[in-house]
Amino acid sequence: MFHFSSKLPEAALASGEDEGASMAKEKETVKKSLVESIVSLIEKAFGDVSGEQQTETLKEEMVSYEVVYEPNVKDAHGEWMSEKTIQKACENFNKNLAAGVVQPNLFHIKDTDLFSIEDTWIQKELDVVVEATGEVIKAGTWVAKVKYHDPVLWELKKSGVIGGVSIGCKGVINPDTGEITDVSFDGE
Repeated sequence: MFHFSSKLPEAALASGEDEGASMAKEKETVKKSLVESIVSLIEKAFGDVSGEQQTETLKEEMVSYEVVYEPNVKDAHGEWMSEKTIQKACENFNKNLAAGVVQPNLFHIKDTDLFSIEDTWIQKELDVVVEATGEVIKAGTWVAKVKYHDPVLWELKKSGVIGGVSIGCKGVINPDTGEITDVSFDGE
């Protein structure tokens, strides 16, 4: 799974309904709550989102390229992966993405269709500099192409309210070194 880094409250589960209806109702409730929260954040930060702004956003491709994981660099948890582990993780992720096992997810809370993962790959051989941002992507880095399907979410991404992606996977962490190995996105 890919999650965007941020935190929003979890929605309460509906009660007294069958599981399918409850899940559908919960999904709509979470989506509505999320969109309302996002719109509120945008309005507080940037003022009202006018129809003109929304039209301009729709003309954009609404695509971002995200660094998923960089080799031999400690993450926010003090953990890291080798280039070889990242390559295997990317291959396993892509296999499970194609099979429908891996789903986009917002804020480590809920699967969503507000964005999709179009492709992921390893930046091979050479370090590159992203022209638009000046960001250096070193060889061996796992990169993802993310397509947004919601203009409000896209505006939050562009404004920096929503950060980069985070993986949700299984793996083995060496407690002494922090190295992550045996990464898998296979279903339960």
